[in-house]
Amino acid sequence: MGHTIMDRMTFARASVARARPWWAAVRLGWAIESNWTDPFVFMTYQIVRPLFGALILVVMFKVVAGRLVGETMFAQIYVGNAFFIFVVQMIGGLGLVVIEDRERYEMIRYVYLSPLGLGTYLVARAAGRFAATMVSILVTLAVGTWLFGISYNLTLAQVPQFIAILILGMVAALALGIMLAGATLVLAHHGWSMPDGVTGVLYLFCGVVFSIDILPAPLVAIGRILPWTWWLEGLRRALLGSPFIKSLAGATDGQVLLWLVVTTGMMVLLAGAVLRGAERLAVATGKLDQRTDH
Repeated sequence: MGHTIMDRMTFARASVARARPWWAAVRLGWAIESNWTDPFVFMTYQIVRPLFGALILVVMFKVVAGRLVGETMFAQIYVGNAFFIFVVQMIGGLGLVVIEDRERYEMIRYVYLSPLGLGTYLVARAAGRFAATMVSILVTLAVGTWLFGISYNLTLAQVPQFIAILILGMVAALALGIMLAGATLVLAHHGWSMPDGVTGVLYLFCGVVFSIDILPAPLVAIGRILPWTWWLEGLRRALLGSPFIKSLAGATDGQVLLWLVVTTGMMVLLAGAVLRGAERLAVATGKLDQRTDH
C-alpha cells in the first residue's frame, strides 16, 4: 500500500515537472500574441478586428450583391467566413513564430535544444491564440444572429458530430501552421509573406465565401483534398442544415466527416515530416539561428 502511494506521488511530481515547460510556453505565447498588453485590451482587439471583417462581408453581399444572394446563401457565406478566422489566425501566428524567435528575440536555438522540443513548443505557443480566436468566432456568430437574423439549427443529436468536425478542422489548421513554421526554418527572406499567401490560396480553394464548383475542374480536385473544404461543409450542414457546395450535396454527413478525418490525418503526417526534415536541414546547413533580416 505504501509503495502504491509513493508511486502515485512520484508520478504526480513527474507530471508536474513535465507540464511546467509546456505551461511556460503557453504563457509566453499569450504574452507575445497580446504584445505584452492588458488581457482586456487584447481581447477587445481580437473581437473587434474579425467582427469588422465580417461586416465588410455583409456590405459586399447584402448591399452590393443585393438580391443576387438569398438569405440561405448569405448565412452559409457568413458562417464560412466566421470559422475561417481560426485558419487565418493559426497560419498567421505559427507561421511567424520561428521568425520572431530567431530574428527578434534570438531564442530559437535554445528552444530547439530544450527538452520541450520545437514541435511541442509550437503547439503550446498556439494555445493562447486558440483561446482568443474561439472568442472571436463565437462573437461573430452571435452578431450574425443579432444583427442579420441568421438562425442556427444545431440539434442535440448533432452536437457530437459537430464537435468532432470542429476539432478536426482546428487540428488541420494547427498542422498547417506547424508546417509553415518548419518551412520558415530554411527560408531566406520570404517567411514574413508566406502565411498571407497560403491564407489567400485556402480562401480560394476551400469554399469560404463561394462554392468551389465555379472553379476549373483541376482546381476543384485540389479543393477536395484540402481538409478545410470538408470542415466548412460539415460545419455549415450542422449549423444551417443544408450543403453549400453542390457537387458535395450527394455526400452524407458521415462521408463528409470521413473525408475530413482522412485529409486531416494526411495533413498531420505531412506537417510532422516537414518539421522534422526542416529541423535536420536547418541544423546541417547552419540556418537554425541564422538571421535573415538584412
